[in-house]
Amino acid sequence: MVGGLDDELLFGPEDSAVTVATPQRPSGLPWPVLVVDDDPQVHAMTAVLLRDFDFDGRPFEVVSALSAEEAKAVLARRPDLPIALLDVVMETEDAGLKLVRHIREELGNHRMRIILRTGQPGQAPERDVIVGYDINDYKAKSELTAQRLFTTLVSALRAWRDIVTIERNRQGLERILSASAPLFEMRPMRSFVQRLAEQIARVVDHGAAPAVLACRPVARADGGLTDEIVAGLGPFAGSIGMPVGDVLTATAAAEVATALATQSNLYSDDHCVLVFRTREHGVTVFRLERTEPYVADEHRLLELFCNRVAIGFDNVCLYEELMALNRSLEQRVEDRTLELAANQKALILAKERVERALERELLARDQQRQFLGMVSHEFRTPLAIIDSAAQLLAMRAGQVEPEMLERLAVIRGSVQRLTGLIDSHLTDERLQSNALVVERAEIDLPDLIRTVVQPFRVAYPDREFRLTLDRLPPRAEIDANLIGLVISNLVNNALKYSGPGGPILLSGDTDGAMAVIEVTDHGRGIPEVELPRLFDRFFRGTGASGVPGTGIGLHTVQQIALLHGGAVAVDSVPGKGSTFRIVVPV
Repeated sequence: MVGGLDDELLFGPEDSAVTVATPQRPSGLPWPVLVVDDDPQVHAMTAVLLRDFDFDGRPFEVVSALSAEEAKAVLARRPDLPIALLDVVMETEDAGLKLVRHIREELGNHRMRIILRTGQPGQAPERDVIVGYDINDYKAKSELTAQRLFTTLVSALRAWRDIVTIERNRQGLERILSASAPLFEMRPMRSFVQRLAEQIARVVDHGAAPAVLACRPVARADGGLTDEIVAGLGPFAGSIGMPVGDVLTATAAAEVATALATQSNLYSDDHCVLVFRTREHGVTVFRLERTEPYVADEHRLLELFCNRVAIGFDNVCLYEELMALNRSLEQRVEDRTLELAANQKALILAKERVERALERELLARDQQRQFLGMVSHEFRTPLAIIDSAAQLLAMRAGQVEPEMLERLAVIRGSVQRLTGLIDSHLTDERLQSNALVVERAEIDLPDLIRTVVQPFRVAYPDREFRLTLDRLPPRAEIDANLIGLVISNLVNNALKYSGPGGPILLSGDTDGAMAVIEVTDHGRGIPEVELPRLFDRFFRGTGASGVPGTGIGLHTVQQIALLHGGAVAVDSVPGKGSTFRIVVPV
């Protein structure tokens, strides 16, 4: 573009803004700055101004291009240029903007910091350009003084340097990931360490012939420890199994010993010593050698690699321990198999003994069933005769000798209790063998309860029985014999576990289609901890001490209620009494 007033203002003086040039020019490698402008004076003035500036001990160098096409040729030769100062209007009105697209999209160069400067801001408005193009700064030549140019370049260089560092670290991390993945597939310890030495040389560039050795303390025959080389590359490949002192110089061996003792990394100009720590399996030291010094970023990459593969090292150690345990386990399994074979023989013999015992038990239960049947048959007839005789005597005694009535009542009550005991045992036996069948028939439920209670009135003339049955349904379709046995068992329990002066209360109610019968006493009550087991077969609580019984009565009550489609429940307060509640459908 043609020079004019804007170009003069672009590099016009700014009071006390320009840094005075130092007498001695920095000797470091210069920072290259690509200047793309069609005005040769802009190139000359930029070179003059940047001659007096330096950054980080390095001067600036102007790389000139008088057109966008010439800039493309320069970038093809030098793709690593950090900064470009681009004019917008050159061979065409948008040549600079097209060059930006070429750099970002065609070359794929996103590291270069592009500073767009123009003498005609109206030709390329700042807002449109900064949004539509991937540039890093926008300056008008009229405002870009020498000091602002320097500030802009230093800011751009720092950003470029950070991006390069990030890319270098990313590439290092990719090498770490690609190098560490195969390590987790290794199993034998020696193969793992050898492969680890190969991969650690790839994390940072060691050239075509890396020099790497790995060593760790190894137990000697006398019980002591010696630092032995366990893996090696390059000149150390043939030193595996040798002591470190026989391979390295005295100074290098001392560095290895210091690293093992302090467990800290050592870095020098031409080598580094890395300490490879694991949680449970000791320390391994790697010594890497190369001609170039290791920079701080490489230090971090190497330490990160060591930390990452430490898990793999532990896994290999655990694998070897697992293999040893597996061999031990196989031996134990073999021994255990022999033991199980012997136990199996013993188990077969025990099974045969149990089967014989079971046969004897089944035979005994069959004999018990036959005995109960015989008792029921043989005892009922005499008991019926005794009861009939007692009734006849009672009718005559009422006319001749009234004082005998009381004794005859005791005889009839005893006969009825004995008959009830036989019925309870027979019912329990049928329940256990699933032979009990409910024979439903429509009966007068209140009359059934009165009939069951009447013998108890006779047998216990000194006890009070209170019946409140008005709210019961007058008719119910139930098994009269089984429900009568239920009420008899509950009344009998109320008599046994209550004092001689306490009344026995029997009440009835209706709950929808269900009849509710309650038997209440004012006796000793039942402890709360015993309530869950109260209806278990043969269970007798602590309050049953000294009271005759078999422990099957309440179990029989519950089973009969369930057979009728009902339920049984109990409320009890120790020292105040208990209430048993039977619910059966009508």
